[in-house]
Amino acid sequence: MSNAQGFATLEEWIKKLETLPDGVKAIAQELAPKVKEALDEQIAAGTDAEGKAWAPRKDGGRALVNAAKAITVKAIDNVILITLTGPEVFHQWGTRRVPRRSILPIGSLPAKLGNAIRLGIVDGLGAWMSRSGRHDKSRYRK
Repeated sequence: MSNAQGFATLEEWIKKLETLPDGVKAIAQELAPKVKEALDEQIAAGTDAEGKAWAPRKDGGRALVNAAKAITVKAIDNVILITLTGPEVFHQWGTRRVPRRSILPIGSLPAKLGNAIRLGIVDGLGAWMSRSGRHDKSRYRK
């Protein structure tokens, strides 16, 4: 690559960075399924977001086997919204009769979920900044 080509690429990247808010929204759209996948894996393992095993059911069976169906993850602009619905909400906090079995992270972001997000950002930003991402805003509009 010649100096002229290198400077042209840098100029192109600078112009793309000036439109970064659009890129962040696009990356959030790509991250939402990765967050859902990480949460589904955690539920399948029968653990909370920190990896601590949930208490078993009273009959000794595995708790919350269908909890993944109670979670929706979607991107709204540059925010990833995770929603928990149904009776699984009672498990999130626990009640007098239902032991606490946290499904969603509480407080800080757990390492496994944080890594999924960070890797998604790196992949998404790399594609967005490169020619392979084509920086085509129309593909992100719905």
